[in-house]
Amino acid sequence: MGKKAIQYAVVDAFAAEPFKGNPAAVCLLEDEGAAADERWMQSVAAEFNLSETAFLVRDSSRPAAAAPRFHLRWFTPVTEVDLCGHATLASAHFLFTTVLADHGMVEFMTRSGILTAKKVTAPGTTGVPGDEQGKLFIELDFPMDNFVGCNTADDMPLIPETLNSASLVSVHKSKADGDLIVELSSAKEVADIVPSIDEINFLDSRGLIVTGPAPAGSGYDFFTRFFCPKFGIDEDPVTGSIHCVLAPYWGRKLGKQKLTAYQASPRGGTLYLELDDPNGRVQIKGEAVTVMDGTLLA
Repeated sequence: MGKKAIQYAVVDAFAAEPFKGNPAAVCLLEDEGAAADERWMQSVAAEFNLSETAFLVRDSSRPAAAAPRFHLRWFTPVTEVDLCGHATLASAHFLFTTVLADHGMVEFMTRSGILTAKKVTAPGTTGVPGDEQGKLFIELDFPMDNFVGCNTADDMPLIPETLNSASLVSVHKSKADGDLIVELSSAKEVADIVPSIDEINFLDSRGLIVTGPAPAGSGYDFFTRFFCPKFGIDEDPVTGSIHCVLAPYWGRKLGKQKLTAYQASPRGGTLYLELDDPNGRVQIKGEAVTVMDGTLLA
């Protein structure tokens, strides 16, 4: 690998301006053979040292009249993952602003099946898809995840420093990833969490989701933070994939099909969610900003 210069971009996903949301590196590979070199891809992800690096290669077998399709893989600095929302949004944004400027939809072949991304109108507006005062909004179609109850007495003593006497409402786990979902009584308690990474590392789960109801009048339905040190991510700035379980969790709790979520990390980010219960899907809308581009030489 690395004998030919490879185009890349760093995109801030779920962000309306640079240096907000969650940055992801997106690398466009020229052939399917390159996408098979896992050691090289992991090395590149470690070099970028962002929460996710996405690798794209076009499916050349697609008919010309069909929607463009790309193979898509996601790597943290330490491992490959099955699903990543913000790096998928970043990949779609990169493609729609470069090689697919004239297209309105793209399909991704992933470990989690076929995922789609399409240009849409800004939430709460009408008009030309993806063009509200020049802003490109993208809708991702992701698989819905479910959740199960946890034994609070068993789980909570493991993170007393992280919770620091916060008002606990409930504890669940996501079925797909086994993330611990801890609901607190307020968004302020979520925002004020000072995580003990050592505590979280020893949890019997992939990561820790802390969530709570949004403040009245904020325009949001719920706030969240996500900690995943086992995957080399102490705190993920904005995480699309965890909203595959948070959307049905809060949707059922609030009796809503459409929700607006805020991930209250230091960088912060907004996600617009819609439940498609009959098909077991969640639509996740957001915008993104390209902050740099270049070529990989190694």
